[in-house]
Amino acid sequence: MSYSDKKMLAKSGSNAFLREVYSLALIVLVIFVLRSSIFNFYVIPTGSMIPTIKINDRVFSNKLSYGLMLPFSETQIISWASPQRGDIVLFQSPQGETTFVKRVIGLEGDRISFDDGRLTINGRPVVEEERQERDILSDQAPQIQEKPLYWESGLGSRDGDGHLMLRGRYAGPTFLNRSTYVVPQGHIFCMGDNRDGSSDSRIWGTVEAKKVYGKALFVLWSTKDPEVDGKDNILPSLRFERFFKSLH
Repeated sequence: MSYSDKKMLAKSGSNAFLREVYSLALIVLVIFVLRSSIFNFYVIPTGSMIPTIKINDRVFSNKLSYGLMLPFSETQIISWASPQRGDIVLFQSPQGETTFVKRVIGLEGDRISFDDGRLTINGRPVVEEERQERDILSDQAPQIQEKPLYWESGLGSRDGDGHLMLRGRYAGPTFLNRSTYVVPQGHIFCMGDNRDGSSDSRIWGTVEAKKVYGKALFVLWSTKDPEVDGKDNILPSLRFERFFKSLH
């Protein structure tokens, strides 16, 4: 093989390598754009949404539910829908350090208050039914397992909408709350389903609707909370029953 043939072969190999690098870079870029503008998943670090969402759930969110986000940011550039009561939404915390996952309770103009712990919207109490079946709490810490469990319905516009919720029956911050909150224009009022264990709009105020950057759809996968599981395993303990569990 002549010197020129070797040179051409080396050049051809170099070009093929560069094409592979470019292709890989393009794939990585597309994945990042998709995650930043279309979908993402979040690891849940706290129990503020128990029993609906548990610690160490990996929650899949649709970032196109309400509008289009600017890639690599949490800024909405086009809006085509607004969060509705009952939606589980994601937004940046007031301190801007992390992502919060909460349930939309009130829309602009709503008056939110509590009557002995029962949520009241515009003077109308939301329907509550205490549940005796408590298996969903079996993998939680004792203080959570002891909390009264309720089915709360009537937040959403569709018949049959509802979700599970925890709160103290005769004590706790929710039962003792006597405040009334009026939701400003363009804002939403959000709370966690673990009512007595949630930092939410009752504490740090309402959220601008246009700053909501996703709607939680389902649990992608989940691992047990090691502090509750009590097992010093090298590998995490999987909660298979929560894989692809829809959220409502």
